[in-house]
Amino acid sequence: MSLTLGFALIIFAAVCGGAFAVPLKHRRKFELENIYVLASLVTMILIPLIVAAAFLPRWPEAIAASGRTTIWAGLAYGFAWGIGAMTFGYGVTMAGLSLGYALVMGINTAVGSILPFLVKSPQDLMTPGGLVILLGIAGCVAGVAVCGRAGALRERPSGTPPAKLALVPPRKGRFVWVLLVCLISGVLSACANLGFAFTSRVADEAQKLGATAVIATLGSWMLVYWGGFAANLLWFGGAQIKKGTWRLNFQPGAAHDWGMALIMGTLWFLAMIPYGMGAYYLGRLGTSVGWAISIAASLIVANMFGFMTGEWTNAPKRAVRLLFIGLGVLIAAMAVLGLGNSMIAG
Repeated sequence: MSLTLGFALIIFAAVCGGAFAVPLKHRRKFELENIYVLASLVTMILIPLIVAAAFLPRWPEAIAASGRTTIWAGLAYGFAWGIGAMTFGYGVTMAGLSLGYALVMGINTAVGSILPFLVKSPQDLMTPGGLVILLGIAGCVAGVAVCGRAGALRERPSGTPPAKLALVPPRKGRFVWVLLVCLISGVLSACANLGFAFTSRVADEAQKLGATAVIATLGSWMLVYWGGFAANLLWFGGAQIKKGTWRLNFQPGAAHDWGMALIMGTLWFLAMIPYGMGAYYLGRLGTSVGWAISIAASLIVANMFGFMTGEWTNAPKRAVRLLFIGLGVLIAAMAVLGLGNSMIAG
């Protein structure tokens, strides 16, 4: 029963994660920096405080009891994750929902599911299970390469970039910049899972203070959230001041984009907390196997929305075919990663 509940929670989180970027495509007046500040405020500050007040009232004591090392580690991982989330917004905007999500999450899976294993059990690297994990990493790299090729082919017919963004120079080698942004985002986005995995002491202290094991996982997320919000506020808040786009928050008609930010922030929250609960139910390898499952499912959801919004309508058949091949390779690689971790656990 616990395994079934764990998988159900992770799939639910994956669906929310796959849909979380959709509001970016429906904003009317906001620039990326406007919607991200508001969404991150909802995700990382407002909802966690409300939920913690209701279900984990002694969370400040649990964090204090976890020690300075754990606290700083959680904040640092959260800050890196925040930077990854920022570059994710740019990557999806530049590459499109289907391709951008595939590129970022393929790399995210390899780093987020494997690094906890390498840090905690390096002696298992050359075991049969460890070799299977290395095969899964190679599969992720191959899948990213195929998806990248599909994206390059998609751009050729019209020569029009998928979205307007000043970060990327409008020149022939533009797609190289897209890949670079997605690579950075994929590596740093994995720090959310790393922060959750390596701050488990907060959850342990929360249980000592009377919290249930599942609810106690929220304590670990709090530190990661604070670091992530600091990164988002510094980058996107600074961008609003520099560009003067803070005025867009208060212009007539901005209510629609505030609503999009609220939806985006809520989906973002629901993509993480249920995942943490599900990872607990999956047991010892929850942060590795669960992460791979979550990414695989969210890839399917993101691409469903990508095709529904017409991103690939005029793409050559070869590009679409390559995209599906790349997604298939990524999903297969994630399954291999989960198998390798299971072999080591067994």
